[in-house]
Amino acid sequence: MGGRNSATILPVNQGLATLAFFGVGVNLVLFLTRILGQDNASAANNVNKWTGTAYLFSLVGVFLSDSYLGRYLTSAIFQLIFVSGLVLLSLVSWLFLIKPEGCGDGEQICMPISSIGTALFYLAIYLVAFGYGGHQPIVATFGSDQFDEANPKEKSSKAAFFCYFYFALNVGSLFSNTFLVYYEDNGEWTMGFWLSTGSAIIGLVSFLLGSPGYRYVRPYGNPLPRVAQVFVEAARKRYVVLVDENELYEVEGSESAIKGSRKILHSSLHGFIGPIRSSSLMVAALSKHLNMSKETQTSNTTNPKEYM
Repeated sequence: MGGRNSATILPVNQGLATLAFFGVGVNLVLFLTRILGQDNASAANNVNKWTGTAYLFSLVGVFLSDSYLGRYLTSAIFQLIFVSGLVLLSLVSWLFLIKPEGCGDGEQICMPISSIGTALFYLAIYLVAFGYGGHQPIVATFGSDQFDEANPKEKSSKAAFFCYFYFALNVGSLFSNTFLVYYEDNGEWTMGFWLSTGSAIIGLVSFLLGSPGYRYVRPYGNPLPRVAQVFVEAARKRYVVLVDENELYEVEGSESAIKGSRKILHSSLHGFIGPIRSSSLMVAALSKHLNMSKETQTSNTTNPKEYM
């Protein structure tokens, strides 16, 4: 199905997820210094590692969505991990970290944290980084899947979708950097985390409610072997004479042999890759010739049952 109505849910989902993520991250340095008692340098270093982990897991999410799981399922799984991390963070803050209640406001000092509380805290925030990092880049691509580029109306709506998508992302970030920060700076850390959790849960529920109307694109499979084959064949056939550039396709027609992909237009650059496509064309032609010969031989073979 797809279309504008289905895609409308995704900017809302992204805005709520961004609010939840930055509701944790924007004041994380202060949390580490005021609650866990770390110095500024150590806290900043730990936050940088946490942020880098979130960006690193973006690569993991994209690879899984495009290769194996598909964008919808990958996004749903990482959002579940994201919500799980936020729930755990809220519970850990409430039960282990914020003692006495209201501490960490810059005036009241918190009690020393147990090793269990510290371990659960780091587990929670890295689940948050894992979930948000894997989910965040997939939603935009999944939104673009809802529009058919062959339809001029949907093609123009696709451009507008990205405007609304990034507008929602920035609204979520703005809300977390103003409203949630105010509560957390005044010692209401647990409330701030619970608000982030609620935002992520609403985003996940809205995403799942739109499932019947989404347009789904199948994953393409692991691209790494195909990429490796290009370099290997380019090295092996670097001295082969190029053929007509219009014939440098492995199959006839306008569609690619890889489902869901389109043929790549020929480029005059990197000419040494041309022989690879030429070799593929020769293999495809030979295979087609052998299949036709086999069909002809089968049709000319007499069935013995006809004489019985």
